[in-house]
Formats: sequence, structure tokens, C-alpha cells
Amino acid sequence: MTTPFLHVQAEQAVKAGGVREASEVSEACGNNEAVEIRETINMNKANPAALAGQDKPTKVNNTRQIVETDQVDQTVYHAKIWPGLKLYRKERHILLEAPEAMDSLGSAIYGGGMHSLQRFVNIYVDRFYHCEDPVRDIHNLLGGWGYPEQGTAGLLTAVQLKHAAVAEEQGNDFGVLCCVTAGVSNAARAGVERTTFPASWTPGTINIMLVVDGRMTPAAMVNAVITATEAKAAALSDLGVRDAENGLAATGTTTDAIMLGVSQRAEWPLLHAYAGTATDLGGAIGRLVYDAVRESLAAAGGPK
Repeated sequence: MTTPFLHVQAEQAVKAGGVREASEVSEACGNNEAVEIRETINMNKANPAALAGQDKPTKVNNTRQIVETDQVDQTVYHAKIWPGLKLYRKERHILLEAPEAMDSLGSAIYGGGMHSLQRFVNIYVDRFYHCEDPVRDIHNLLGGWGYPEQGTAGLLTAVQLKHAAVAEEQGNDFGVLCCVTAGVSNAARAGVERTTFPASWTPGTINIMLVVDGRMTPAAMVNAVITATEAKAAALSDLGVRDAENGLAATGTTTDAIMLGVSQRAEWPLLHAYAGTATDLGGAIGRLVYDAVRESLAAAGGPK
């Protein structure tokens, strides 16, 4: 099952009246899709235990656009898989904010590693940005925007934020949301001889923010990052993206980053010990990352 994805785009936002009803969406995406959207909204009012009877993951979104703007005209996306989880697209950053702290794992230069975090911030910088102290720069930006130092991870991207893609999927024992900004101007293949440097402080080109509403062991969280990385590489391969230095199929770019957050909410009875491609959870993660990487690149006009 391929899960449709969404752009977070202010110019298509619905003004402060909430998410569009299915009847309004039907003009753009057809009556069948509108019915699925209505059912999805109702489904996500249920508690996790009520989802136990489902046989397979459920499409949460079947249209390219369900966003709105809040009272200060920020583009905001309300997640369906975890009530209270929101994505804001602001002038210079995308904020992913959970309703409570998450167990987090990732490679963000600021707040990366294993921590308890409530928000991920994907920050746009010029592609010529180069600084020996990006941690200081992110710290200053987050402080200026009023985000607390504790509980926040910061990533850097040179990708236009209007090209962000969002996808989510609801399973029996979990919900997953993925937000990607992707560019491949510095695509690279791992595992071969190529130009490298002692350290690189350039902004991330494919940034993945991944949230799982469910319970996972630390080992499963690492497994989820592996699965997401495999899905990213598969998307680039299927798009024919090449390492400009050697012409081989690219597996990523030289500056990719990922952050994973897990709710660990006690309402979920199952503790996931694995998140590889053989599992329902890993399958959902792979699909969403694959779709979101492809869609973000497509929004920017395709691989360059």
C-alpha cells in the first residue's frame, strides 16, 4: 500500500475555520477520497485500544492538502495519528511539536543523540552557509524564537521549506508521521572511495523528522532509523539520483540528518522490540519515508 502525502504550503491553507470537511475536499479529489477523509477523522477520535481490531495499517490522508492557518497566520498541520501533534511552517523553520515529551534518537547537530524531547525544529539556511559553530547558531535562533533549550532538537537545511512533504499512517499498535525536506545537489554513495573531509558543518540536504505514537525499545528505535535510511536510499535509487563525483547510484547526500521521536504512551499495550522491514511498524516507516522523500523532491521540480 502506497500512502499519499501532503505538502505543508501556506498558499493553499484554509483560513482559521479548521480542517476542511469532506464535502469541501471532494471538489478537488473526488467523492471516494472525501469519504475516506471523513472516516479517518472519526477514526482518530478513538483510543488506541479501539484500533486493535484493524487488520492492516490505515491510510490517514488521501488528499494532497489538509492544512489550515492559525490566529497568527502560521501554516499548521494537525496530525491524525496522535492528537495534539502539530507541524508549523514558519518563515524560516518548520516546527514539529508533540503534546508531551518523547523518547528521541537522532543525528541532529543540536539535540541529537538519545534524549527526552518535545519538539524538532528544521531550520532553513542559505546553501552557502558554513560555520564552525552551528550549535551556537541554532541555540541563538531557537532562543530568538522563544523555544526552550531543553527538550528541543535543531536541524539545518538548505531546502526551501515550501517543498516539505508530510505523510502519516495508522496501524494496529502504532501511528507514524514523517516530515521530510529533500534536495540532492550533493548526492553521494556510501561504501565507495570519494572526497571526504575531517568534519562538515554544511546544512542537511535530506532531513527526516519521524514520530511514532507507540511504545518502542531503544533497540527498536535504532532499527527504525535503519529502516528509514534504507527507504531514503530506495527512493533515490528509484528516482535515478547519482553521485555527481563518480556516477554511481546515490544512497543519500553528504549532509543528511534524521530525528525520531516515540511517544511511549502507556495506552498502547504492545512494546515494539523490532522495526525492520518484516514488521508492521517498519513497513509503515519505510513507506512513509519513501513517499515523503520522493514528494519533497518532486515539489522542488525533481532531482537536480
